[in-house]
Order: sequence, then structure tokens, then C-alpha cells
Amino acid sequence: MRPARKPKPLGACTVCHTPTSQREMLNQRCHGVVYGRRCSGTLKSDLSYIWDECESCEGTGMVGTQACTECGGFGWRLYA
Repeated sequence: MRPARKPKPLGACTVCHTPTSQREMLNQRCHGVVYGRRCSGTLKSDLSYIWDECESCEGTGMVGTQACTECGGFGWRLYA
């Protein structure tokens, strides 16, 4: 049985683009780590971001039994 595709993230960090699926984290300081320090960005709604489904995991966030390293387990990546 294949895992189901994950929904798009609700928001992302304004600095490091770490995605989040937690509504209560929006408009809060990012919890990501950049160069060994906590990121100084803010998690904002993704209205201005364009998301692509991850090709490695086909949007499931899993490759076999491991979390996908390309998308960090979210199943989606920011369009570049």
C-alpha cells in the first residue's frame, strides 16, 4: 500500500523557506536552524509561494520507510 499524498504546506519562512503545516505557527518566528543558529525569519502564509510536488517521493514525503531528503518529508518543494 502506497502512502497518500500530503497536502501543500500552509506557510514558509521568509528567510530560509522552511515549510510548515501548523496553522498556529504562522506569523511566529521560524524554528529552523541556519549555520548553527536559529533562523531570524518569520513563518508566513504561502499565498505568494508556488509549490511543486517533490519528484523523489511523488508528494508522499516518504521514500521507502525513510523521510524524503529532497523535501524534508513534506512532499512539496518551493518552485525555484
